[in-house]
Amino acid sequence: MNNYLSDSGIFFKEVSRRIQETIPDNEIIQLSFNLALGCERLLKGILYDINPTYVLIEPDFKHSLKVLYPSKIISEALATKELANKPNSDVISFSNSLLKSQLVSKSVHNHKNVLFVISNSRDIIAHCELNQLDKEKMREILQRDFYTMLKSFAIELNIKQSHFFDGSHIKLSRISGSKQTDLNAKMELLIDEHRGKWNSLKGNVGYVEDKKQVTFFAYESGNKEKIDCPSCENEALIYLKPINEYDFTKLEEEVIGYQVKKLKCQYCKLEVSDPAMLDNLGITDRKIHTNKNCTRCGQLINTGDICPMCNFEE
Repeated sequence: MNNYLSDSGIFFKEVSRRIQETIPDNEIIQLSFNLALGCERLLKGILYDINPTYVLIEPDFKHSLKVLYPSKIISEALATKELANKPNSDVISFSNSLLKSQLVSKSVHNHKNVLFVISNSRDIIAHCELNQLDKEKMREILQRDFYTMLKSFAIELNIKQSHFFDGSHIKLSRISGSKQTDLNAKMELLIDEHRGKWNSLKGNVGYVEDKKQVTFFAYESGNKEKIDCPSCENEALIYLKPINEYDFTKLEEEVIGYQVKKLKCQYCKLEVSDPAMLDNLGITDRKIHTNKNCTRCGQLINTGDICPMCNFEE
């Protein structure tokens, strides 16, 4: 077991011991932070097992050799220009680790939206005012999703559950089980509710055509992907948040991936932003169209050179 995977257990065990049926607000902050620290190390550990250079911001040879394998360098080569004088040992961010590890880990892929919320919460705790933290959402993740997610990783990585749960697995299983029932029932009721709304609205004069246009223009504004609505089966949209990271080779920021923020259907009014529900619906990794600006008004568009509005005005 590499050091990243080993160290993750330090934080997960602390979370496991402190999760209870009732978690006060002042506990949520520290538990969320420990959970994020453990998850970040877990994701890096998955990448490290495949290739240690995958966790480095600058994985090229002149940096990685001095950072990862300094004992392999012969004394005669220490002053060569082929090696960085000051090697960059910085590692990639939580978000970047998530985007990369989802390509090689089914557990990461299946829990991508929950992991993004954990990553965002870590950033809030570390850098922002604490009142920006969604404590209710994190309480739900800690009580409902922590156990099932970590159990999935334990099975996939062939790691003993005690490495994560420190003997608390029975308590965690009981707490998580009660919340899972609530989640499944909530999803079923939500889908049924909005299927009913669609059936009552679709007969209104001009309703379908109006929602078709609203959906079209929302999609063309960028950072969205199409999907069949799980309630009414019309065209719904997945709203996406670009993830930017600084590229040291290009010396500029670039989009390295997208976080799913919500699913929204204009036809039946269904809107899902709960990360566990999005994961459950399979809304994780999406094909993203490359956006560019309309040559006339500058608005982001997915296809062509002119946005639909400017094209309509011609």
